[in-house]
Amino acid sequence: MIERCPACDAANHTMEETWRGYQLAVCAECGLTFTLNPDYRPERYVTAYYEAGGDSPVPDGYGFVYSAPAKRLELETRAFFTPPPRLTPAQRLALHWLEHHAPKDSTVIDCGCGTGLFLRGLKKKEINGVGVELSTTLVDSLVRDGLRAFPGKAPDFPWEGNPPFAMVFFDVLEHFHDPSMIIGTLKRRFPETCIIASVPSPTRAGLLIRGERGQSDLPPNHFMRWTPNALKIFFLREGYTRVTVRVPPPVGSELLPGLGYILARTGRLKLSPRPSGDSPGHAHYSPLQRVSATAQIWLQKAYQSTMDLVGAPLARGARKKGASASSMLVIAE
Repeated sequence: MIERCPACDAANHTMEETWRGYQLAVCAECGLTFTLNPDYRPERYVTAYYEAGGDSPVPDGYGFVYSAPAKRLELETRAFFTPPPRLTPAQRLALHWLEHHAPKDSTVIDCGCGTGLFLRGLKKKEINGVGVELSTTLVDSLVRDGLRAFPGKAPDFPWEGNPPFAMVFFDVLEHFHDPSMIIGTLKRRFPETCIIASVPSPTRAGLLIRGERGQSDLPPNHFMRWTPNALKIFFLREGYTRVTVRVPPPVGSELLPGLGYILARTGRLKLSPRPSGDSPGHAHYSPLQRVSATAQIWLQKAYQSTMDLVGAPLARGARKKGASASSMLVIAE
């Protein structure tokens, strides 16, 4: 049972809700919502991308949170050519910061890189990016797709090169029950390395305006709900001297249903059997499969671009009401 706030170490908190046996409390000092009785098991996320049921971190009906990105990675691996990576507003802020601060030939480690979205962004900007991911299935797919990645998890992943300039955690910290075990260890291991992380924003449009909190935002998927104040206090406590929290404005597609959600709800989001072997290239895919994958990838791009355009007035209205993008960003130096 956790008795003190994992962000600021205060003991003053109040119960907020109980969800399927999990007790969630709010810290009176920094505003962090945290789970008093977490049962964090990282192996839950290893199979979440490709398997349903069992010990999944999300309830039935919300598996698209993991299956939609996995489906896109599968298509990207097959496609003849793909559009530029579609980064979230928080990821775009992070990439812009790295463009202007990362020394030439330095390395950025993407911890919990998932399907490699940010790795593609780094590659496009000619920044050395290396992904660390629990799922060997995802790692194999990323390597086949020409990206650098290896299996492991923070903070004890193997590393023999020069210390990285930065480590990024996109939508990862909310999954931990005790983030100091991860970030504190990394600070001691790489004392000069910056940490860049995004977490769900408490002022995201869907939550602030419509009161929508999906079940994927609850334990055992998310054990924490961060606030800007909690983020800043936490990283200062871990020894970082300059901590900046940025909350980007919403974009149009965030106010409208995502394609992954629609396909999952209509039963059209299916994952194909994974090809065997770790060798790069596309020899194991037929020309027809590659044409189909290429078409689907570009149709997804067209859909999201259209949703950004159609939803732009909604995004402007939401911003006037104080709403933000889905995630906020912290940069700890």
